[in-house]
Amino acid sequence: MKKLNKIFFAILGLVVIATSCQDDHELGDKLDKSEVNFQVIQDFDGTPGGNTVYLINNTPGTVSLWDYGTGRSTRAADTIDFAFKGDYVIKLSVLTSGGLVELDPVTITVTDDDLSKVTDPLWTLLTGGVGHEKTWVMDAYETRISKYFTSPIYFAGESNVNSVFEDDVLKWTKVCSEPGGADAICFVYEPNWKGDTWVADPADYGQMTFSLDGGATLTTDHKGIGGKNTESGTYFLNSKTLMLTTTNATPLANSWAPNDVTTMNSAKIVSLTESTMQLAFKNKTKTEYIIVNYVTKEYSDNWVPPNQPDPNFDHGDQEEILSVTPTKTWKLDLNVPYNWANLQGEMLNNWNSRADIVASGWAPYGDGDVANIDNAAISFSSDGKVVVTQDNGATQSGTYTVDEETNMITFSGITPSINIASWVNATTGDGNKWKIVKVERDELTDAVEGIWFGKRDPEKAEYMVFHFVLR
Repeated sequence: MKKLNKIFFAILGLVVIATSCQDDHELGDKLDKSEVNFQVIQDFDGTPGGNTVYLINNTPGTVSLWDYGTGRSTRAADTIDFAFKGDYVIKLSVLTSGGLVELDPVTITVTDDDLSKVTDPLWTLLTGGVGHEKTWVMDAYETRISKYFTSPIYFAGESNVNSVFEDDVLKWTKVCSEPGGADAICFVYEPNWKGDTWVADPADYGQMTFSLDGGATLTTDHKGIGGKNTESGTYFLNSKTLMLTTTNATPLANSWAPNDVTTMNSAKIVSLTESTMQLAFKNKTKTEYIIVNYVTKEYSDNWVPPNQPDPNFDHGDQEEILSVTPTKTWKLDLNVPYNWANLQGEMLNNWNSRADIVASGWAPYGDGDVANIDNAAISFSSDGKVVVTQDNGATQSGTYTVDEETNMITFSGITPSINIASWVNATTGDGNKWKIVKVERDELTDAVEGIWFGKRDPEKAEYMVFHFVLR
C-alpha cells in the first residue's frame, strides 16, 4: 500500500479541484473503516455475467481512490465494465483530513465474457481486436530519426488535445477547444528532432504490447529508461472520453517525460490509426500536455525511407585532399573513430571521446579497443593506387577513382575494411564506395587535417562515418 499511498497523494491536488471527479466535500476527521459507507454492485440484469459494476462511496467528507485491477478511479460514483470473465479484487481507500483509510477489498466474480465492451473501433486499432495483440514502439531510434513523425515528442496546450473519429481512424484536430484562448493553452509545438536534439536521446526505447487475448493486458519493456525494465499489467480504454488508463505498467517514454507529467498511468489518446498513435500526458506544472508519438513495430520494421539522393559537398579538389604529395596516409582517429551523420553531414551522436561512446550503452569502443586500430591506416596515391594496412601490419592494394561532383570514392581490386571494435567495421557501402562527407582543415593554414568517410545506409537517410586523420 505504500506505493498506492504515494499515487493517492500525488493526484490528490487534482482530485480536490476536479468537480467532475468528486463532489465538493469538506474533509472531516479520519474515520474508522466501519464508518465508511460504500457499495460495489454487479449488474446481472444488464450484463448476465455481472460484467458491469457500480462503485459507490456514500461517505460525505471523503475523497475516493478506487483500484479495480484493470484501472483506477477517483470518482465518488463510477461505472466499470469488465469484458473478460474472472475474479477481480476491488479496493477502496478514502482520504479525510485525519489521513488515509484503507477498506477491506471486495472480490467479485464475472462469470462470462462480454466482448461487446471491447469491440469499439478504437480497441481494434490499439490491439488488433479481440483475441489479438499489437506491439508498439516509440518513434525514436539510436540513429536519431523518426520514421513517421518529425519527433518522438510533441507539445500542446491543455485545451488543444481534441480529436475526431472519421475515416475509421482517430485524428488530432489541433483545434483549440477555447477559441481565442491564450497561447499558453492553445498552442501546438511539433519539434524537428534532427535539430531539436534535446527532445530525446538517440536510443532503442523498447516496445509495449497491448493485448486483448483473454484479457486487456499491457506488457512494456522499457529499454530507454535506466532502472525500468519489463512491466506487466492491465489497461482500460474509455472510447467516449478517449482516456487510456494502465495499472502496474506504463507506456514507453523518453528519459525525462515521466518526471514532468502528473502520471504515466493515464493518458488521452489524441490520434490512433492502424499503425500510429499519439498519447497526451498532462504536465504537472504547466498548462500543457507532453505528447508521445508511437508507431507499430510492424510499421517500424517495414519502414523504407523516402528516396533522398546523396547531396554534393563542396570540399575543393578532392583528389588533392586525398593524396597530392604524391601519397598521403590516413589513420583512424583513436579518440572517436566512427559516428553516424545525416545527409547534411551533421553528426547524429554528440561524441567527443571514447567515454562518450561507452556511455551510450549500445555503441562499442573503449580504451581497451585502441590497440585494435592504432597501427591501421589507408594510403591514397596520386596515381590512383590505394593501400590498406591492418593493425597487424598486413596490407592490401587496389585502385580508386574520385567523382568530384558527388564526393564519391570508388574502389577496385580491394574492399577497405578495418575492424574498430566488436561489430563496428570501417568498410565501404553499396558499389564499394566511400563518400567524403566532411573535411577538417587547420584554421590558420587551411591544410586538410581530417576526413570523415561515409557509407550510405541503404534503408535510412544517413551515413555511417569513419574519422581518419593524417598520420
